[in-house]
Amino acid sequence: MSVIDKNYRQKCWLARDEYWKCLDMNTEDKEKCLKYRQLFESSCPATWVTHFDQKRDYDIFKQQLAVGQVETDKLKSIKQQPTP
Repeated sequence: MSVIDKNYRQKCWLARDEYWKCLDMNTEDKEKCLKYRQLFESSCPATWVTHFDQKRDYDIFKQQLAVGQVETDKLKSIKQQPTP
């Protein structure tokens, strides 16, 4: 991959931020944010789009886990163990 200049990175990050803001405002309804998604995809390398998508999913998972909205398999197995 060639070196990506500062302006290109800033354009990509701005498009990502606008897309994520739309998702936040529309409770993750991707259909309502299609134009932002298209701008995001056209402004960033495909590998970056994949990375940022995974990062957002993981960040949301961490937030939900922190407030007890998600249980991992490990947490479920710990809760199911009988207490002595």
